[in-house]
Amino acid sequence: MVDLDLNGLSAEGESPFLRRGKAIGVRRGRVPRRGRRLLAWAWFGLVAIAPAGWAGYAIARFALGSPRFQLSSPTEVTITGNRFVSRSEILNAIALFNDSETSRGFNLFRAPLGALQKRVESIPWVKSATVMRAFPRRLVIDVTERVPVAFADIGGEIKLVDADGTILDNPGQTAFDFPVLEGLRIDQTPSDRAERVGLYCKFMRETARQMPATGWMISEVRLNDPEDLQVLLVRGSETLLLRFGRRDFSSRFQNFLALLPQLQKHSAKIASVDLRYGHQVVVEPAAGESAAPTKSDAPLQSGTGIRD
Repeated sequence: MVDLDLNGLSAEGESPFLRRGKAIGVRRGRVPRRGRRLLAWAWFGLVAIAPAGWAGYAIARFALGSPRFQLSSPTEVTITGNRFVSRSEILNAIALFNDSETSRGFNLFRAPLGALQKRVESIPWVKSATVMRAFPRRLVIDVTERVPVAFADIGGEIKLVDADGTILDNPGQTAFDFPVLEGLRIDQTPSDRAERVGLYCKFMRETARQMPATGWMISEVRLNDPEDLQVLLVRGSETLLLRFGRRDFSSRFQNFLALLPQLQKHSAKIASVDLRYGHQVVVEPAAGESAAPTKSDAPLQSGTGIRD
């Protein structure tokens, strides 16, 4: 055991004990952790992604330059779904073989499908179209055509019209049997025409089951006033104008059929019958005929009265 004389140490003397030195950081590696991650990703990209990217570039270059995917003739365009629109009309619309740049052909991958679809849908008879690539070198155009529902008197010229109010030229390939609509014009907004034609379509749906059995045929439908649909009926030598308003077409037509025998008793010839007043009808006799009575005292079918 060693005795230490602590009293003999001066303030300036050195301590007999060893002092702890200052902590010195030790580097575990030359590259920090974040740097190592970046190097790992760079190596992965070099080994895995770069070859895939190069392969993709090579495939794209081959696809865009290979004659295997070159369309050189309109015969390599397949068109389906068209009945009234001719093939030549659709080919002229897409205009792929019309200008000098594409007259010698074009690559299938370079075909602008969206733009081609809009060109086909610009044809009035085309409601919608789908344009697809079919490999190795074929373009497929599937067309959905508009369905006409009536003839339309447009400024004295007879056209066709579909349920959306689109005015169509008669293709001349099919004999249509439709009533003629009046009250449609080119200068009307598409929504206005669609509303008027929609009213006609609603009338046709609601009376479709009743009309054939009556012997009456619809000759004209007048849509001049969108609040008052008027129908010109023909049966043999009889002609009669019915005013339906814009609702309850089926029930109002049934009222007309129930009252017709009694209406004919009051007037030998009737020009028009207004069915818009619920359980009463307004009768306009033909020129030279006596007017119908203002009110019928006798009970009528369906509880309906007659007034002028």
